Amino acid sequence: MFYKEKGFYISLLCGIVALVAFGAICFHMMGAEPEEDETPIATVETHKPTASPTPEPKTKETSADKVKSEVKTPAPTKKAVETTGKSIKNALHFNQEAGLLWPIEGDVLKEYSADKVVYFETLAEYRTNPALLISAQVDEDVHASANGIVTDIFTSEETGRTLTMDIGDGYTVSYGQLKGISVKKGDSVFEGQIIGKIADPTKYYSMEGANLYYQVKEKDETVNPMVLLR
Repeated sequence: MFYKEKGFYISLLCGIVALVAFGAICFHMMGAEPEEDETPIATVETHKPTASPTPEPKTKETSADKVKSEVKTPAPTKKAVETTGKSIKNALHFNQEAGLLWPIEGDVLKEYSADKVVYFETLAEYRTNPALLISAQVDEDVHASANGIVTDIFTSEETGRTLTMDIGDGYTVSYGQLKGISVKKGDSVFEGQIIGKIADPTKYYSMEGANLYYQVKEKDETVNPMVLLR
């Protein structure tokens, strides 16, 4: 009986040892497998390369272009300016049949007189008169008698501020005793355009009163304006 029980326990012990050995082998086999790495793997975000704008090709500056950029347009020479002025003057034409526009509305104080003398009250003397003296009011507008170009503006002791215009075909017209002249030398003026205003009379005409000194010349010779005024 004792031996039977002893054999039982030995068998049981062997079974337990076998079971433990089997379990150890299984555990060893399971431990041989690689463990999962729980650390999250950083994902690399890929970006598509952005296409950079293709630079425009630079235009290569040629030596000719460089020289051209450095060369400045020359200023018009005095000869060129004079030629231009002559061209404008040559384009002027004074129609004698059409005549001249009256520069102001007023009575004739002193008539043109190249052949006989006329009495001047302020000067208390008789003298020839190379122009018309047309009665006017101070500040009254003075109009151009014809199309033309202003050739001179000057101050005279007798006629005060005086403006001269070339109206073509050898004719010039001068307007004296002006103020507030609205044009300058070299300006083109059209018939009827206001060129200035009547000023106070100079000391030569203080007794005659405010007036326009109006003179017309043909090739530097005075002519009677009354023949041409319409």
